Amino acid sequence: MLTMFLVFLIVLFFSYLPSYSSKISRTFGGYFIRLTDEELNLRQQVRDLKAEQGAVSMSEEFAKYMKLQRKIDKLVEQVKKMGSSRSSKITMFSMGVKFLINILHGLTMISIILMYKNDPLYMFPPEWFTPINKFIAFPTGITGGVGVTCWILVCSSVIYRVKNFISIQPTAQDLKVDS
Repeated sequence: MLTMFLVFLIVLFFSYLPSYSSKISRTFGGYFIRLTDEELNLRQQVRDLKAEQGAVSMSEEFAKYMKLQRKIDKLVEQVKKMGSSRSSKITMFSMGVKFLINILHGLTMISIILMYKNDPLYMFPPEWFTPINKFIAFPTGITGGVGVTCWILVCSSVIYRVKNFISIQPTAQDLKVDS
């Protein structure tokens, strides 16, 4: 019975883990993919030039103002290139985290199935499930026993249905009747 509960908790954990993959990738991505010193320097230069440009009157010193604007535009373009490069690295890292979660999920389920392939998780009287005994007992083959594969499928189905039920609950505003 404890094994059934642990398998349920593992299935529950892996059903919610993918929804947190973006938070996980942002947390760990911050450690691996940082702003470079060059990009920070360019951003500081843009701020300094904008402050200098703000002190120049556009109508009185138009040439100086536009020269500063061209420098700012050039630096902003370089910052955008560096930012897009970093953004693509973050996207690849996020995809890697999702892939790793899926691989970990698959390996965990396969290892659980292999560990309990010969032992039923729980025994019921064989007559209870007469037409579908083989399916429920898979992979053990013991009549009346609940196999780990069937239990994982039941847990996954229940969790999926509960998640859908929770997400489509009507709100008080949905229930309000027009007078």
